[in-house]
Amino acid sequence: MANLGSEVNRIFILKEKGLLKEADGAYYRAMGIVEKILSHPDLEGRTGEIKILKDYLEQSMISDRARFLKKEWEGYFSPYANRLFPAN
Repeated sequence: MANLGSEVNRIFILKEKGLLKEADGAYYRAMGIVEKILSHPDLEGRTGEIKILKDYLEQSMISDRARFLKKEWEGYFSPYANRLFPAN
């Protein structure tokens, strides 16, 4: 999940800079990670949240509210990043 969060964050940083082609590349990498998560055998039958996340990411890509959406995504992924890189 932390890798997915990194790619999603990269999407919005690139969109803010106007680097739309590069943002598309980050989006496709993020969607590849989502697909791997969805197909993981340990998650069989427990993929509801990931499917919602995938749909929201697809909608986020067509939105012109990149700065607002970036904050929402950061809030979603920060617990995963904090688990990997604790502040203390």
